[in-house]
Amino acid sequence: MNTFLRTVGTLLLSSALLAGCQQATEEPTPENSNTLAQTDSNLEETVVKSEASIGLPGSQLTASKLIKDEREGIVPDRIRIPAIEVDAKIQRTPLLDNGQMGVPDVAEEPGWYEQGYLPGEPGNAVIAGHVDWTDGPAVFYELNKLKPGDEVHVESLDGKNLTFVVQRMETYPMDDSPVRSIFGFSNGSHLNLITCTGDWNTEGRFYEDRLVVYTTLKTD
Repeated sequence: MNTFLRTVGTLLLSSALLAGCQQATEEPTPENSNTLAQTDSNLEETVVKSEASIGLPGSQLTASKLIKDEREGIVPDRIRIPAIEVDAKIQRTPLLDNGQMGVPDVAEEPGWYEQGYLPGEPGNAVIAGHVDWTDGPAVFYELNKLKPGDEVHVESLDGKNLTFVVQRMETYPMDDSPVRSIFGFSNGSHLNLITCTGDWNTEGRFYEDRLVVYTTLKTD
């Protein structure tokens, strides 16, 4: 797929993840959220940012360089994060008919946003997981304990392994997150991990912030 079209499509669809962690059926408490996201309405700005991502003045990125790029990603099947004792199977999270991003249906498994980038290829791949569930902590409950230098290991079904290194983490309000830098195209190969954080909004039944852990592919 054309990189520009993929970038635009990814950003328009993936904004779903950043809007809200809502509680669907249980009486809301900070320990029993069981969904991650709704659709972000700021699509026009997303398109503008995606266009800029491949044509900023002074950028060294060219079409020929994109064509010659031979980095390939993997379809992730398992994620291991030794620093916080995560060892979990990865679900695929597609776009739903209502325009929202699908989310993992169990607490123990995070979801890879399959309309986006593959881990290992140029771009920002995204894996999102619940922070908690109806009965307690979920797979990304301790994601906020990661530090720069910690490693994230991703494995495909056929046994290929990639290692990503934590660079930094950021917390964003659910309605003011940098969608392009989280989901969009990048010259580097990145994997961004997302979960909910912040205060629990009792009336709206969602967490008010998003935690994003930015990681980069380890190449040596």
